[in-house]
Amino acid sequence: MKSKYFKSLSILLAGIIVFSACEDKDDSPNLGDAVGLWQLNSLTGTYDRKVITKTGVEHSADAYPLVANWKDAAGFAAATGADEAVVTGATNQTLASFKAGDNAPGFPRTAAFDATALAAVGISMQVELLDSKDKDSPGTYNVKGTYPSLRLDAEKCNTYLMIPPPQINDTGDWTVNYDTKIFALSPVVDIDQVLPPFDDGTFMVNREVEPATFELDFVDRDGHDTRYQEVQPTWSEADDRVISGLGALPVNAAGGWDPTADTDPVAEAYIMSAALASWGNYLTWYAFNVSAEAAVKVADVKNPLTDLNADGAIDAVDMVIYMHADNLASGGGKTSFGMPYALLVDSSNPAAPAVVDDSASDFALAGLATGAGGKLQFVINKGVCMPVNETITFDSGWLEVVQ
Repeated sequence: MKSKYFKSLSILLAGIIVFSACEDKDDSPNLGDAVGLWQLNSLTGTYDRKVITKTGVEHSADAYPLVANWKDAAGFAAATGADEAVVTGATNQTLASFKAGDNAPGFPRTAAFDATALAAVGISMQVELLDSKDKDSPGTYNVKGTYPSLRLDAEKCNTYLMIPPPQINDTGDWTVNYDTKIFALSPVVDIDQVLPPFDDGTFMVNREVEPATFELDFVDRDGHDTRYQEVQPTWSEADDRVISGLGALPVNAAGGWDPTADTDPVAEAYIMSAALASWGNYLTWYAFNVSAEAAVKVADVKNPLTDLNADGAIDAVDMVIYMHADNLASGGGKTSFGMPYALLVDSSNPAAPAVVDDSASDFALAGLATGAGGKLQFVINKGVCMPVNETITFDSGWLEVVQ
C-alpha cells in the first residue's frame, strides 16, 4: 500500500514538473531592453541651415542683403528739415549679403540642455516604447510633452527659439537592432508630428544602473529638399520648406554687429570695423560724415575729390586731407549733413591733420546744436527672409520611469 502511494505520488509530481516545464517560457520583451517608459534627461540639438535660391520657392532671390537702419534717421530729418527718405537712404548700411550655399545668419546653432536647464525652460518629454507582438514586428511608441523648436516671425523675418511649445502628441512604429545599435522611428503619416522619421539613429541602453538609462542620437532631414529622400517618400514645398530670418542684430562684447557672435540678437547695435580705427573702430557721427562727404565729393563734377595721398584709392583718408586744407584756408566747409569740417578734423598742427574721435559716447539728437558726435546705433526695420535647407542633429539622454 505504502509503495503504491509513493508510486502514484511520484507520477503526479512528474506530471506537475512536465506541465510546469511546458508552461515556462521567455517573457522578456521582443524588442529588448529599450522597451519601457523614458523621461528626457538631456538634449542637444545642432541646427544647420544653408541658404538656397530656387524657382518657385517663397522669398527666393539671387542675393539676400541685410540692411541696418540708423535709429535716429527720422529724428534727424525732423530736427534739421531734411528729406527723411534722403537721410534714410544715405545712412542705411548693408551689413551683409547672403547667397545660395552660405550658412544662414546665426547658423550652425547648438542648443544644449541638461536636466536642470530642461526644467528651467519647461521642456518635458516622455516616450513610451511599447513592445511588438513578435520579434519580427515593429513596436509602437507614444511621445508626450513639450519640445523646443525654431520658429519664424514672418512679419519681422526673425528666427527665434520657442520654448516650451509645441505640445507633442506623437505616435508611430519603432524598431531596434542590438547588434548594429541602430534605432528606427516611423511616425504615422496622417497627423502632424513633431519628431522626424529616421532609420539610422544610434542608441544605447544601460540597465545596470538605477534608474536605467537610454541614449538616442538621430538626424532630422525632413526639412532638406534633397536629403528628405533618405527618410520620407515625398517633399511638399509648402509644408516642408524652412524659412530662416534675421530681424535683429547679434552683437559682440563691445555691442557691435557681429554675425559670428554666439549671442541672442538684440534690437540695437553699433557698426564696428578695423577700417574705423580712427574713431575707436566704431561708425560714429563724425566718421559717417567724413565717409559720406567723400562720396559726395568724388561725384562732384566741377571739383571732384582726387587721390590726394597717392595710395591708389579715393577714400575717407583723402577726404580728411581735403578737410584739413579747407580748415587751414579758413574755408568754413561743411558736410552735406551740416557738420563743419573744423569739428571733424583737428588742424591745430598744420603738418599733421588729426581725425577727431567721437566714440566716447553715443550719438544724441540733442547734441546737434553743439556739433556733438557719438557712436551711431542701428536697428533692423525690415528683416531678411531666406529659404534654406535644414538638418538637425540631436543627441538625447533619457531615464527610465519606474511604474
